[in-house]
Amino acid sequence: MGTAFLRDLENYRRGETGSAPAALTDRVLGAWIHHDNLLEGESFSPQEIRAALSGADADFDSYLHPLFARIRRYADAVRGVWTLAGQGPSAVTLDALKRLNAELNPDPADRGGLYRQTSPVHRDYFQAICAADKVPYHLRKLFEQIEAEAATTINPVALAADVHHRLMFAYPFRKQPGTTARLFTNLMLLAHGYPPAILPGGLRAEYYAALDAPEPVALARLYRSAMASYLESVTPQRAAQVPLMQAAR
Repeated sequence: MGTAFLRDLENYRRGETGSAPAALTDRVLGAWIHHDNLLEGESFSPQEIRAALSGADADFDSYLHPLFARIRRYADAVRGVWTLAGQGPSAVTLDALKRLNAELNPDPADRGGLYRQTSPVHRDYFQAICAADKVPYHLRKLFEQIEAEAATTINPVALAADVHHRLMFAYPFRKQPGTTARLFTNLMLLAHGYPPAILPGGLRAEYYAALDAPEPVALARLYRSAMASYLESVTPQRAAQVPLMQAAR
């Protein structure tokens, strides 16, 4: 990481730039919804996101209502992460990880928040994953790492990428493991005072390849770029110039 970027990160963490928002803005929320779901192959347009967040479903055709409900469910998860992060590092727990997945998967048939019971061959991601019976072990080791390193690391980007990479190897949940992992990693970053890493949806292939790599080096590059873009987009002189869907590019 460059020294200028590290300086910007630390200035943000200490609140010295005036850019760290006390509350989640609609602009950042909209970009987060758009980009993160695009990584999953789900394209929500700016118009659909604004319509869903307005809650005015009655003004639109009924076939759009399930889509609006999915958008709002994800928006609620992002808001929950932002709020929970306000509690500080104590919020970064295994229970929080499970709750995030349960919130994203409210249908009992999807076993939200419950560990997978098999090692599926056909799945949304193609990186190596551990055996199903090893999930608790790998998560325990992961949270030991977070507890040991998160408060003192000099490279929060590399740590976030490593946590994400290891979480996707553990692959705890059958439904929405990637979405859950990205929300959780951002919870960790936000809880320690750092900006979120909203990975651009247009880099889906690069993201999947980074997860498939044996080490999180490429993923760390994606994280660094995303966090640098966020820092740039929230500075007062830039914020008004960056359109909603470009806020995390």
